Amino acid sequence: MQYYAIIIYALVLLIDVLIILQIINENNMKKISGNFEGKVSIIVPIKGIDEKLEENIRSLLTQDYPYPYEVIYVVDKGDEVERILRKYNVKVVYSQYNCDQCSGKIRAQLSGLLNALNDIIVFADSDTWYPKYWLRNLVSPLDRYTATTTFSWPSPSRLTLKNLIRAGFWTLGFESQSLESSRFLWGGSMAFKREFFDNEVIDELSKEWCDDCTLTRIVKRRGGKIGFLMNAIPLNVYDENELIKWSSRQIVTILAYSPRGARAYLVAGIFFTFILIYSIIFYNIFTFTPYILWIIKNLLRGVSYFKQAIVASLMTVIAIPYALVLLLYNWNNRVVYWRGKRYVVKPLSEK
Repeated sequence: MQYYAIIIYALVLLIDVLIILQIINENNMKKISGNFEGKVSIIVPIKGIDEKLEENIRSLLTQDYPYPYEVIYVVDKGDEVERILRKYNVKVVYSQYNCDQCSGKIRAQLSGLLNALNDIIVFADSDTWYPKYWLRNLVSPLDRYTATTTFSWPSPSRLTLKNLIRAGFWTLGFESQSLESSRFLWGGSMAFKREFFDNEVIDELSKEWCDDCTLTRIVKRRGGKIGFLMNAIPLNVYDENELIKWSSRQIVTILAYSPRGARAYLVAGIFFTFILIYSIIFYNIFTFTPYILWIIKNLLRGVSYFKQAIVASLMTVIAIPYALVLLLYNWNNRVVYWRGKRYVVKPLSEK
């Protein structure tokens, strides 16, 4: 028994060191900057009225970006949200791009692209609140990267169990971003030079359901680099009613587009779940230290949003085994449901 305890303690110590190194690396990622500049078109697909929509609109209109920029909301004709959008100084265009195989979000993005006037294209989401420095920090490193992105911090509008679990689960999206080779774009914050969207990119997007997955694949295929910016994190505002369906969609996407990451989490998730159970059964504080460091890591990530950071960071204790269970359950699943439609997600090897 003592021999196994030594192995467990050694593994826990190794994980502690790796988490500390990741904290240091992420702190360095907050210092990424650049000198790229120019006029920007922010494209926001929208369907229906999101939580705190008007706060989203105001946050995009009050960026401290030093150059002119336009905010384009792309709606379905007849959507009641148009009435709210017309109250503000934003451009409203209809989602009319002709692509039968694409998702509604990609159709809206391509429609917005056709109506964009400027040389820098930024994609944003309608359920997100953006700090004043978001656009400036997102765009400036484009002199060093093909595309830039950041991940949002979860901000539940109510403290329900579903919202709390989603908050902890959401933070797991940061984990692969510390390594350049495993970085991916997040659809709620993506910036590109306009020239990136040539006919090949537009044609490929028009046959896909997942915007950020497809754009990530194209950037990497072309040998480009993705800049992940810890100094531009916005708030994702939500009130989750379909937690399992939403979480499963994230898991299936990872399984299809990042199978290596899925396998890595399978190993890590089993280990973290094991040490959680071990720590509870044996009242062992040392074997719980990876969770303590994980909580600290998330608190530092969300330091700009103190209240939201505490909630999401503590909920990672539950989210880690929750994500493992969903990963195992969806291991061979490649079907997702989004906005009322069914999509079959094809692995990269089939594309």
